[in-house]
Amino acid sequence: MRGDFQSRLRRSLRRRDSARASIDPTEVEDFDQRVADEIDAELLEETPEDAIFLDLETTGLRADRSLTALIGILYRENDSMRLEQWYSGDVVAERRQLQRLQQYLGRFRTIVSYNGNGFDVPFLRTRWRWHRIADPTVSMESLDLLVPVRKKYRGRWSDCRLATVERELLGLPRCAQDLPGSEAPLRFQDLREGGPVSLIEPVLLHNRRDLMSLVALRKVLLGVTITDQEAAASGGQRHDLEAVCSPARNRSSKQEPS
Repeated sequence: MRGDFQSRLRRSLRRRDSARASIDPTEVEDFDQRVADEIDAELLEETPEDAIFLDLETTGLRADRSLTALIGILYRENDSMRLEQWYSGDVVAERRQLQRLQQYLGRFRTIVSYNGNGFDVPFLRTRWRWHRIADPTVSMESLDLLVPVRKKYRGRWSDCRLATVERELLGLPRCAQDLPGSEAPLRFQDLREGGPVSLIEPVLLHNRRDLMSLVALRKVLLGVTITDQEAAASGGQRHDLEAVCSPARNRSSKQEPS
């Protein structure tokens, strides 16, 4: 009982102190920006125009009882990359954003993600089905970069989290202020309960960082080769990771989150 009282008191004080900063949680403005300066020219040139980089932030892990709170996408548009983020504060907004994403995906051939086959794509499929929206991913290819990372580095690193991959392969350690992805649902909840939009700004930055990393990671993984020593140990066959990274076609819309 004491814990419940303290929780209610905390929410009450937060609403009072942030009254002027609070906004309708369904009215968070979209982020839409070209990021040409942040992408190396060579990297941009090697990024196909028919690929869309995708990263979701959700209110929970179970798609049947959670919202797609934030859809982050990054794609090449002529001589620059365009990064967009769409927020959903309730099921009405979520339906609108999922319909929007459905239309966007029709322009691309491949979804590039990190653990997208295990989480993002199945989560979207469940939410599309819940809203009775046709699933556009059944005719698309999915390039989940976690797959080649696990094949080559599991057992050599402490884990295969994206932050670890950024540090080990890209030389880009996350700053101490980076928000853990697991904290995003709590931030979304606080916003829906009356908190200021500044609560989710770290989530937005985290999501943008993830998307930008995927562009560089795709190039690095497609270029990584197994060393001659490793090749000799495996029977003398030397090969690169391009075959492992080759996108797999989504075969069914019936998959569920793992």
